[in-house]
Amino acid sequence: MLDLDPYLLRAFLAVAEIGTVSGAAATLNRTQAAVSMQLRKLEDLVGVRLFSRSQKGLSLTAQGQIMLPYAREIVRLGDEAGKRLSGKTIRDRIRLGVVEDFAAGHLIRILRNFRDQNPDIEIDIIIEPNRRLAALFNDGLLDLAVCDVTCLSRKPALVWTEYMMWTVRSDFVVDAGEPLPIIMFDEGCPWTIPVTGALSQRGIKWKTACVASTLVAVAAAVRVGVGIAPMIANTQPEGCRTLDKSSDLPGPVRIEIGLYNQPDMAEGARYLVDFITRHAAMLPA
Repeated sequence: MLDLDPYLLRAFLAVAEIGTVSGAAATLNRTQAAVSMQLRKLEDLVGVRLFSRSQKGLSLTAQGQIMLPYAREIVRLGDEAGKRLSGKTIRDRIRLGVVEDFAAGHLIRILRNFRDQNPDIEIDIIIEPNRRLAALFNDGLLDLAVCDVTCLSRKPALVWTEYMMWTVRSDFVVDAGEPLPIIMFDEGCPWTIPVTGALSQRGIKWKTACVASTLVAVAAAVRVGVGIAPMIANTQPEGCRTLDKSSDLPGPVRIEIGLYNQPDMAEGARYLVDFITRHAAMLPA
């Protein structure tokens, strides 16, 4: 039987999250030597290498990636058992910033389930564009942020891959003889570059039909029939469709959304990060 010591698993999780032994040691209030020893003990116990080491720090191996969700669940269950047995509940308030396109879809289900299970944790949900969320997070005004990974230089706790599909009103007809009318994001949006790149990659002639700065504005422009907009699939409005795949049309636009947390976050925020991570299967892969 494999008896996984939560004390070792906490060291493993801290290093996996931060990427360095020194950073994990500071977070755990342990010495670097102690954390290094705990990692070696855990690797000896499971019989595989969990981290690959380089000048940049430590990153999870394939076996480490397999270990990660199990370690989180074991530590979580131990913490939860302690709280339930002692009669303690978490009372906290979390400032969660989410980019509008992501908040409108999958994340709602996870947050609803979290609130149902943790009614004493209040969540303030702040909806802003990607770069605005990054600025608020860097200024310490958000506990957690969900935004495009290109907007923050630190390592995210979790990353989701999304694809923006080219969306039009159901009766919209593409005129092959004219430039595609594109509903474009404003200049500061990080998704502008991959969108224009997808158009240029196939040498497609296009024009900016209008500029929309919010999801509501994009959806309205599509429904009016102004043009074609790149939208995450589950945000497409009623009465609209995705353009059929064709060599004459742009392909889906790949973007990555990251979940970021402050290094000194409170217990409630840490519990929400763990909860989202455990339920990541409810979100796009």
